[in-house]
Amino acid sequence: MDLTVRRSMRALRRFPVLYGLAWSLFVAAVGTLFLSLWAHFGTLSANRTVLMAYIVHCLSILCGALAASRAAGERGWYYGGLVGLSYAILMILIGVIVYNTFSLDPSGLFRVLVMALIGAFGGIIGINTTR
Repeated sequence: MDLTVRRSMRALRRFPVLYGLAWSLFVAAVGTLFLSLWAHFGTLSANRTVLMAYIVHCLSILCGALAASRAAGERGWYYGGLVGLSYAILMILIGVIVYNTFSLDPSGLFRVLVMALIGAFGGIIGINTTR
């Protein structure tokens, strides 16, 4: 790796929530690309596409929470939950701006809560896997 890339990654690790959010967005982008290729070239139905999109979101939050808690070195549930909550808020903002799809109903709030809980769980796992 180039020296400037290493320095920027070290600087980003000082802010565990941003570091975890960056990992979450990276995993989400890769998962979305894989999912779109599978839907285009494979035999993925519309119902399965929605299910797989939820799985991609959950895995990306989990990976981001793991990265954030490992970067923080303490309070894994806290940093993981913040990554999940930040990811949920970012996805809500994208949905509102691009598609105007989010409504403050119980199912939407439940999804935000589930994302925060997945992040907290990933943070707990991440802090317990540090050396």
